[in-house]
Amino acid sequence: MKMNRGALILAATLATSPTLAQVDGKYGLEFSGSGFATLAAGKMLGGSRTIASDYECPCFISDYAQGGVYDGRSNLQWKPDSKLGLQGTVSADGGRMSLTTQVVARGARDSKMNLEWLYGSYKINDAVTLQVGRKRIPMFYYSDTQDIGVALPWVHLPPQLYGWDAVNYNGANLLIQKQFGDWSASSNLLLGHETLKDSGYYQIYSGRQNRTDARWKNIVGGDLTLSRDWLETRLVYLQSDTQTRITAKGLWDAATGSYDGILDDDWYPQPPFKQRIYGLAINADYNNWLVRSELIRIDRPGQNWRDYASIIGVGYRFGKWQPMVTHARYWGKAMADRAGNPPDPSILEIHYSMSLALRYDLSTSSAIKIQYDRQVDKSGPNWGPASDSTSASGLGPPYGNARLLTVSYDVVF
Repeated sequence: MKMNRGALILAATLATSPTLAQVDGKYGLEFSGSGFATLAAGKMLGGSRTIASDYECPCFISDYAQGGVYDGRSNLQWKPDSKLGLQGTVSADGGRMSLTTQVVARGARDSKMNLEWLYGSYKINDAVTLQVGRKRIPMFYYSDTQDIGVALPWVHLPPQLYGWDAVNYNGANLLIQKQFGDWSASSNLLLGHETLKDSGYYQIYSGRQNRTDARWKNIVGGDLTLSRDWLETRLVYLQSDTQTRITAKGLWDAATGSYDGILDDDWYPQPPFKQRIYGLAINADYNNWLVRSELIRIDRPGQNWRDYASIIGVGYRFGKWQPMVTHARYWGKAMADRAGNPPDPSILEIHYSMSLALRYDLSTSSAIKIQYDRQVDKSGPNWGPASDSTSASGLGPPYGNARLLTVSYDVVF
């Protein structure tokens, strides 16, 4: 596995940990490290037989951001959901200051170790911590733990909700934690930017040979989590300017069986598009019952497009066993343009899935899961013909219906 800059940073931290232990008394430095892994395999059981971009379907997209797709091949597929991660933290001054880094290798991408986190923390007081560097964009309830399979009740997160191009950001945030009687409150206020090279998200919509960069500028927002006993609620608001550029191959043309080869050497010629993200999660762990509910809305007035996504899941614990049923839905539609012209009502991307997951805890740090997903695609006729992503709508192809069976082994160490 080829190691890049992020992996080298962590390797250097790990290599120096014995030295840190030796000088702990002099400098007050402490090191802690951990890791996590998921080994997963999946098999398509059936669905729509079609070509979407250059994917042979039936297809199930398990990870939009990383380009994780189970396709119509008859053999077992392990790459979309398998991953390995390492994390290390060096702290000083009794934990008042720290540096944290995390690297992850994913089968869905290039299997290289890629930098996910690299940020410094300074505890201003007991309630407020300043963090600067590279972190997760806190769009979702599971944003910080989305790669750690042991922390999830599913083999993969419901893709209808957890499916966007940018995952991380570079910037600064204030983490505020307070106690109000029986209620615990945690708030995260942030600003930053992200430039994503070779987006897996756009490969899903334009083909595996497509090379598109995405940029989120002027990211501003935050989240607020309130919890008490068995109930937890979370609100999020984020806004940013977004741009994309095609750097190689262009779009898939089904008529010629090739890519159009149109390159865009500069960022997308239109001005940056504004996007506003609103999210709400209401979750419960009551006795043996587990409830997960979350929804998000994204307004993109510059692109005349709006996204909605939601999940609702209910599980129950029987000792080490935990079955769970989850319904997830995505709905994207065109809006009226700035001149007030009404949108084409047939330009819709709509799909939903029903999943049945069964988890068995081998220990407090490892679990085995099996999951069945049934996806139904109800996209409009002008969203894009199944064999042509360069339709008049200019939008991606529908991937159709799909049935998928996956199993995984998750561990933290």
